[in-house]
Amino acid sequence: MPNPLNRYAIGDRDKMAVNADGSTDLYIQSESPGKDKETNWLPVGQGQFTLLMRLYSPREEFLEGNWAPPPVTKSR
Repeated sequence: MPNPLNRYAIGDRDKMAVNADGSTDLYIQSESPGKDKETNWLPVGQGQFTLLMRLYSPREEFLEGNWAPPPVTKSR
């Protein structure tokens, strides 16, 4: 789907803004979260979408079921 950033995925090679505590907020939404947050924005359509996380060479914690990604939360 065309979008203003021409971005279709976020990966480990992308330069993300990091919070003071070391965490990273991702904005997965159709509208820009604001110019100051666009480095962490993954544009999506206004309808339903599927969020997918690929793990290459996952660590044992994941394979054993002892790790899960942080939950996705709705803001606003």
